[in-house]
Amino acid sequence: MEFIDKLLKKPLWVNILAGIGAVLVLLILFFFSLGWITGNGKTEKVPNVLGLDFTAAEKNIKALGFDLVVQDSIYVDTLARNSVLRQTPEADEIVKKGRTVYLTINRIVAPQVDMPNLVGFSLKSAETYLKVLGLRLGSIQMVPDQNKNVVIDQLVNGQPIAPGSKIPSGT
Repeated sequence: MEFIDKLLKKPLWVNILAGIGAVLVLLILFFFSLGWITGNGKTEKVPNVLGLDFTAAEKNIKALGFDLVVQDSIYVDTLARNSVLRQTPEADEIVKKGRTVYLTINRIVAPQVDMPNLVGFSLKSAETYLKVLGLRLGSIQMVPDQNKNVVIDQLVNGQPIAPGSKIPSGT
């Protein structure tokens, strides 16, 4: 009560100046502490972990104070399993400590694909179709037939395979 009485006894312009002064002091304190609040100047270079095994990449990233999130996993049969394929932010970028590094890794287990029915396709069409599905054309055996360069039978590892059978991608 005593404080309110003191405020009411002073002229209005004094109270307005006191309010403006308090706001200025708070703003100055805020702007001077902004660097501390945001961690300005505390940066680190992102390590290059492309091609590394996931556990080695995780160790390198966490050692520098970054967080880590596996964003995606895809399957590339020509690359090492469980290796890092992509990273965001890119290698050697300068970012703030504590930032999250997102990784895309190569799957350990190949996804299963339905074997298509290629009988009757031209050799070129069959090869294109297999490539789209993530499969590879193996050895080709030419046999005499009335149609030239047409698929008569389909085999996987030398054994006939029925259309719709599940096989690993990259086969």
